[in-house]
Amino acid sequence: MLKLTGDLEQEIMNILWVDSEPLIPSVIQSRLSKKLAYTTVKTILERLHDKGLLNRQKKSGVYYYSPKVSKESYGSKSLRSVFKNILGSYGNLAISQFIESIKEEPESLDLLKKYLEDEENKSI
Repeated sequence: MLKLTGDLEQEIMNILWVDSEPLIPSVIQSRLSKKLAYTTVKTILERLHDKGLLNRQKKSGVYYYSPKVSKESYGSKSLRSVFKNILGSYGNLAISQFIESIKEEPESLDLLKKYLEDEENKSI
């Protein structure tokens, strides 16, 4: 599964996932958390398009970009792949560290408990 390679790509995808309309590079550039050159933003958009993550449509000489896949769909596939790799490499250690990290967030721990209960009830 293809993974986003950097924080900037992730930020750009998040901007596009939030907006319901295709956006031009200058609009995306204005919404970024740090100032970047227009050419840098265009290059990242082109890379994301080449990776198959963005649609691109030319209108009046300007490219408009929109996501090809939903955040949920992309996240689900990517995270499943990441988790399989981590579990394959670290096994029980990965599980125990996940539990340790989630203990620090009560809402997440409650959600995990609910998910496990639901999964257990499905198998009954």
